[in-house]
Amino acid sequence: MTLLPLRILYFEDLSVGMTAVHSKTVKSSDVVGFAEITGDRNPIHLSEHFAAKTPFKGRIAHGLYTASLISAVIGTQLPGPGAIYLSQTLRFLAPVKIGELKPSQAEPAQ
Repeated sequence: MTLLPLRILYFEDLSVGMTAVHSKTVKSSDVVGFAEITGDRNPIHLSEHFAAKTPFKGRIAHGLYTASLISAVIGTQLPGPGAIYLSQTLRFLAPVKIGELKPSQAEPAQ
């Protein structure tokens, strides 16, 4: 497992327009683990046979799994350790398939 480097920023270090990015290739084991943790065993995520018959033509990651990757950015890079975010607005534009690289980006609220 690769651990993200920690970057600590204080309130006075933050400015509008700052960004941080974390990229992760979504693995089958990630999706299975997320299903185990949440109980969301929708076959679109876990069964290649089922998922092949859907418009996606294969398994896709849970939307909230991909959305949760933002926590890695906020807690390790921007602003960093100890940071907790209070809300998140989601809009899913496309599915994330197993094996795809998923970048997560954080920007401070304006």
